[in-house]
Amino acid sequence: MVDLNDIKPSSRALTGFNGSSTSLLGTIRLNVFAGGISKLVKFSFIDTKTQYNAILGTPWLHMMKAIPSTYHQCVKFPTKEGTVFTLKGKQRLARSMLISDLKSQQVTFLVEPDKKLSPQKEETVQVGIDPDHPERTVGIGSELSVNLTTELTTFLRGNKSTFAWTIADMPGIDPTITSHRLNVDPTYKPIKQKRHKLGSERAKTGNDKVDRLLGAGSIAEIK
Repeated sequence: MVDLNDIKPSSRALTGFNGSSTSLLGTIRLNVFAGGISKLVKFSFIDTKTQYNAILGTPWLHMMKAIPSTYHQCVKFPTKEGTVFTLKGKQRLARSMLISDLKSQQVTFLVEPDKKLSPQKEETVQVGIDPDHPERTVGIGSELSVNLTTELTTFLRGNKSTFAWTIADMPGIDPTITSHRLNVDPTYKPIKQKRHKLGSERAKTGNDKVDRLLGAGSIAEIK
């Protein structure tokens, strides 16, 4: 039996897979007994038509150290005796409930033959933010008002140093912000790998990138 006095009011909303939201009536903690193991699980109450009396989610699965299988319609978890308990579902009942649930959520979309549905794209215009480099532009919405466009353009030009167009624009980044390191154990002895020969085009591309990083001060040669 559930004591209604144990239900705690809640103002949260529960969003379903179809995107609709339902306000919670409250929450309650109940003991769930399965395979000789009892766990206290928090449940949320909603006032809606559903095919299920209760749904056990990931919190209960984690507490039970359980492994679910939707294909086999079962859940397996370790017991106190060291064995594995299999909690089996009823496949026919699950299939009929799934079909009934899908029918209740079925939605029909009517599209006129001469019209095609396409995602709406917001038009943008390119504005220059650096007079010394006209090619450096950013996109802003074309539907903005004149005043907002002017204010936004002025703001972007006043903060043009924030944008990084090349590697050379990002020197001296504090390592506390971001850094790159090899995830290796320092107690292991380093081993020099055999040199891999690359084609002339790949070698040139790699050398050019290393030269750019060296010139920007992003990397340094270890001597």
